[in-house]
Amino acid sequence: MGRPLNKRFFGEPTVGGNEIKVRFFAAGQAEANGWIVKQLGSKKFRCNNGDDNPGDCTLVDKAQGTLAAGEMTITVKDDGGTARQVTKISGRMVTLDTGAKIAWGFDAYGAVTDQVEMEEAGTDDAFTGADDFEA
Repeated sequence: MGRPLNKRFFGEPTVGGNEIKVRFFAAGQAEANGWIVKQLGSKKFRCNNGDDNPGDCTLVDKAQGTLAAGEMTITVKDDGGTARQVTKISGRMVTLDTGAKIAWGFDAYGAVTDQVEMEEAGTDDAFTGADDFEA
């Protein structure tokens, strides 16, 4: 599975927290913004959006609005402020839709060189343009 993600990045958004925001489509539900509850594999995660009905989803490289049941996306901003899809995430590294492998963090894009900005669950600065949820 590679190096798993730290569990402190999982869970419902907290004030000042650094929980990873995802876009997911749980079986029997609509596509929605949410967060990771648990890592199940290198590209498989349990996601939730606060409706007490988590879904097990696979990380895919798809545009918002095109997810199928059981799929999820993670969006980051690169050094130039461009939104990019994550195709793989482990430890503190992501592989982007461009094929680039780079470190990630929660600092604003451009604040740290050679690092993409991970969008925090519960924020209202959506990289994907979707309506966001609030914590």
